[in-house]
Amino acid sequence: MLNAWIIGIVGVICLGVLLEIVLPEGQTGKYVKGAFSLLVIFVIVAPLPTVAGALKDWQPEYSDVQPDYGFIEETAAAYEKETAAVLEELLADNGYESEVKVSVKDGSLSDIDEITVILYLPVLSADEENRHIASVVGLVAERTSASADKVAVTVAEGEE
Repeated sequence: MLNAWIIGIVGVICLGVLLEIVLPEGQTGKYVKGAFSLLVIFVIVAPLPTVAGALKDWQPEYSDVQPDYGFIEETAAAYEKETAAVLEELLADNGYESEVKVSVKDGSLSDIDEITVILYLPVLSADEENRHIASVVGLVAERTSASADKVAVTVAEGEE
């Protein structure tokens, strides 16, 4: 197809050169040259719809490309562990003894599904306990940029 297209362009150019030699200088020659210029453009552009149609039907084969699920799981586990350690340190800096477990969504590297915090507090009134829980939820949500509803805090008896 490409060879035929190139041969067509070369043929039209040769005819154009021949026409220019044969035609006299004048009004008729200008009209013929103008019409011939349109013919040259048509010959050059004619195969483009065929090429565009072929590109539209082209489907790349991605069957050989697959994610490395082992790597994703390994990276997600490392992210969970590191994030939990950072959150435990953050809570310790704010005076809370805690254990943190971070869960990442399946198939994701760092999209947090849930954060579970076990908070060790002495026996407190319900209002004081709720104030500490709200504070911990706020700290954890702010640090991880996760929504507060993804943070679950349970209180265990401990010594402050």
